[in-house]
Amino acid sequence: MGKLGILGNASNEKRNQRIIRLRNAFNDEQINTVQQAAKLTGYTVKTVSQWAYDGDIPLLDKETGATIVPRTAKNQRNIDPKKQIEHINYLSMIYNKQEAITVAACAQKMGYPEETIISWAKAGDVPVLYGSAQPNRTVVPFNDTNTPAWL
Repeated sequence: MGKLGILGNASNEKRNQRIIRLRNAFNDEQINTVQQAAKLTGYTVKTVSQWAYDGDIPLLDKETGATIVPRTAKNQRNIDPKKQIEHINYLSMIYNKQEAITVAACAQKMGYPEETIISWAKAGDVPVLYGSAQPNRTVVPFNDTNTPAWL
């Protein structure tokens, strides 16, 4: 094989690795949209869209409101339950310690999209505040078990 063939194989391998990393970030709930993936990877929306298409990853395109590829049983997000519980516990901890009490602050601290934080707050019964968009409104209502000691 000549030098160009070797370079072509190396380039294709790098591309496949990027698609795998994109799938892993999707499964870890780090990204939900093509735009979030582009911001995370530093590549253009067009490039990330092509990777999502080639990797059969149903990322949402905020501009069109549709997924890059249709959602199927085969390409759905495969969340690691153990890792998700760790994330929910961390969210609860930073909320209860008042390190971050709004969805936006938690998203910034944890490095995940706001949609993911809201999902985790609902799953973990963490009454995180929506923030300035919806002042004084929590993702889940306060109850006997989730009201923080600082309130």
